[in-house]
Amino acid sequence: MQTWLETAAADAALMNDFETLCGFGGRMSGSGQDAAAMDWALSRLRPIAPRLRQLQVPYDGWRCLRAELTLDGKHLPVRALLRSANTPASGLEADVVDVGRGRPEDFARLGVAVRGKIVLVRHEFPFTGDHVHRRRKYDMAVQAGAAGFLIANNVPLQGVLSGSSGRARGAAGIPAAYTDFESARQLAAACAQGATRVRLLLQGEELPDAQAAVGVAEFPGGRDGIIVISAHMDGHDLGVSALDNATGVATALAAARALAQRVGPGTPSLRLCFFCAEEWALTGSARYLADMDPVERARIKFDVNLDTVAGDMSLTALISEFPALAPVVDRAAASVGVSVGTWLPLMPNSDHANFARQGIPALRLVAGFGKPDSRVNRILSAGDVPGIIEEGELRQAVAVTCALVDQALGMSDAELAALAQR
Repeated sequence: MQTWLETAAADAALMNDFETLCGFGGRMSGSGQDAAAMDWALSRLRPIAPRLRQLQVPYDGWRCLRAELTLDGKHLPVRALLRSANTPASGLEADVVDVGRGRPEDFARLGVAVRGKIVLVRHEFPFTGDHVHRRRKYDMAVQAGAAGFLIANNVPLQGVLSGSSGRARGAAGIPAAYTDFESARQLAAACAQGATRVRLLLQGEELPDAQAAVGVAEFPGGRDGIIVISAHMDGHDLGVSALDNATGVATALAAARALAQRVGPGTPSLRLCFFCAEEWALTGSARYLADMDPVERARIKFDVNLDTVAGDMSLTALISEFPALAPVVDRAAASVGVSVGTWLPLMPNSDHANFARQGIPALRLVAGFGKPDSRVNRILSAGDVPGIIEEGELRQAVAVTCALVDQALGMSDAELAALAQR
């Protein structure tokens, strides 16, 4: 019998799938690129998956119409966060206050000094144990009474980034945007010399009937349980979302090809879920799970979420406060001869978090955890392109995914139930 590494190495379609996904563009939800990529991915599964379906779930659609940032009449690079609140039509003129990294202690230190100001915080490499997410920084700025929110790229010469504010339709919020490393340095230097006044203009519009696709492929087993492989299809329109998440979708397709014949009368079912609107505060998977019949949801025993699984040869499983998943990861890693780390605390940075919140054992497989100098630091930037991905990284991710899922397919009902213990 072939090892999973050998199976992954023999998959002739993997790299072509990856390149094809990148060819659709950044696949931002609402662009049409995400829908086209979803149709293509399901067509790739049609020859092997007995059941295919595509659902539509609502999400808070929005698009930016105009974004400007000026200091002393000079335009600085700026990109609105998804679902930013609008400024007045003439723009928001306000002083900037430098809040450093924008962590809780930074906001606590400045206290009322941020009220009515535009706060400047720094983006952080998202895959570290002490990472504070952009949306949390935004929420702290709103709660502190800031008038606006600027988040700067922490990587020099990389330009602006793309990301969501997480603001729900109808919710209170403030104008929010990315700027680049060099502009932040200029703003911080000006703040250190005294008052720094900028003009921020952000105008966007709501898309009230926006729908996001969820693609589902089912491989029915003979036992009443479901093992899920999930990955998000959508991305951002800086670069082509190669890391985030063409790597995960291509890996999921390859794993499905390898595992299809492992599902049978003695195993649970295997389900592939492809989500859109993940970059919109994880909305696609949240609605999919919330709208599911509770009896059907209870059948899901384990989710292996694939998101940014290349960009470095190191892999980590974020196991979402399910300690029983650690030995599962260890056994899978040992079976393919690959070192895979684990991180126990819940990191709500991809679709696995929505499964975990429903009490479903879930992990996210991610590359480059704790390695901010890896190629993974191109995530959310214009540099998120196919050329930064190495083939060996993708094939390794396929092998580890197959080992994880094959192990789950072979577990008894009692063993699968034990994974949910916390």
